[in-house]
Amino acid sequence: MTLFQNKLEAINKELKIDKAGVTIQNRRNGLYLRAMLPDKYDPDWTQLKQQRISIRLTAEDTNLIKAKKLALKLSSQKISRLFIWNEWLADEEKLAAQKKSLKISDIYKAFEDDFWSGIVERTPKKKRNWKSIAQYLAPRNKLTKPTSIKLEHHKLLTAEYIISTVKKFKTKKTRSDMMKYCLRLARFAEIPDLKEVEKFSEKLENYEPKTREAKDPELMYNTVKELRSNKRFGWAIAAIFAYGCRVSEVWTLKPLEGHIAECTNNNKEDVKMKLKYCYALPQEYVEEFDLMNVQRNIEFLGVENYDAEKAAAEGYAMAKWLRDYFADKEEKFQLYDLRHYWGIKSTKSDLSTANAAKSMGHSLKIHEETYLSTFGEKDAREVAAKKL
Repeated sequence: MTLFQNKLEAINKELKIDKAGVTIQNRRNGLYLRAMLPDKYDPDWTQLKQQRISIRLTAEDTNLIKAKKLALKLSSQKISRLFIWNEWLADEEKLAAQKKSLKISDIYKAFEDDFWSGIVERTPKKKRNWKSIAQYLAPRNKLTKPTSIKLEHHKLLTAEYIISTVKKFKTKKTRSDMMKYCLRLARFAEIPDLKEVEKFSEKLENYEPKTREAKDPELMYNTVKELRSNKRFGWAIAAIFAYGCRVSEVWTLKPLEGHIAECTNNNKEDVKMKLKYCYALPQEYVEEFDLMNVQRNIEFLGVENYDAEKAAAEGYAMAKWLRDYFADKEEKFQLYDLRHYWGIKSTKSDLSTANAAKSMGHSLKIHEETYLSTFGEKDAREVAAKKL
């Protein structure tokens, strides 16, 4: 603990001994008072809930004595029931309290502001977190598909509206995701019928990801071979098949001598993007698919040159190109299946599990859980025939 944290903890212990019913909190480098208080918009002393009050003091040693005095003042007002929210709120908060809006557009804007509040640097990980949220909660725009289910931002955020919207989603995963983010938005806004939303969320069956089934290796090989001549995406699809990189990484991939390649590691768990080295499996694919002859419309060599939005746009275009190719065919696969198959191939190769995990750019634990579980008797016999 820092000296400041020690002092803050000591003051809170004193307040507890005095039975003040108020604690001082350090939140985003600002000091807040936390106590059981009536609702801001519908004060009722018989229905109290834990709430924070910003006292507009920075988290510094010199402000702790002021904060304690304000905590004791709040405690006194609570006991005498002379507490009035307007005396503690900043002008903009008073206005918000007087004109609290349950309109989704207003709540979403405040929610977004709160998400980025106090963030000094918008890291790639933080941006990806917000993108995941906005995917479900953001309003429609010109790029939104007409069939997409989105929150209608001109409407009010109520339990009835949230539940009816969540029910429109067809799969367990999308229902679960939409419920998770709507509940987060509802809690942020403290909507009156929040408990109804929470009850529905509890009843909603938890989503358990399905294990991805391996596609037919022959189908993937023949498809990649046929599509290799495409000037825009032919090299990229062959590179994913050979090196097992992510679609978002293939625009950064640089083949090197020795049947390896360098590319960015776009692991969502990493705070900062790094470089990684991928192995070709089998090595013959480098020559067979002419992978040293790089052909693509966009490329970002090096971490500092990576453009996530452009990479995503090219990835979406590539996925559509593959879907169009399979439109009149019964058997098909997605781009990610090529990477998944590389992971399965790695369990039967000379690569160690650790090196295979590094090549794919994820943890050893994930690699073992995802790919070693696919290793069966047939695979064991195949490896034994090669090595023993």
